[in-house]
Amino acid sequence: MKKKKQVDPELKQMLAELEDVADRLGYKVRYEKGNFKGGYCLLRESRLLVVNSRNEVERRIIIVAKSLKEIGIDTIFVKPGVREIIEKESSRKLTGDEAAEETEPE
Repeated sequence: MKKKKQVDPELKQMLAELEDVADRLGYKVRYEKGNFKGGYCLLRESRLLVVNSRNEVERRIIIVAKSLKEIGIDTIFVKPGVREIIEKESSRKLTGDEAAEETEPE
């Protein structure tokens, strides 16, 4: 039986706050399995932010933060701590494995 990895509660809280920002911007965050990195898109008038559910929480945070930065968060109030996370994670350099994922064709 596969043992489920324990997730840091602070990371869960950080992801929840980022999801809340996306929601207030009109984007629904969806976690799906598949061969994709993730990001935001429009689908039949719906604003979606799709994240690969196979990613670790840390990678999910990076994807959501980068997407929020691209969407733009200047039109709503974002807690300073959350804004700092978005700025930090969106400018973060990827590790070797993550950079390889980013450049692979879909």
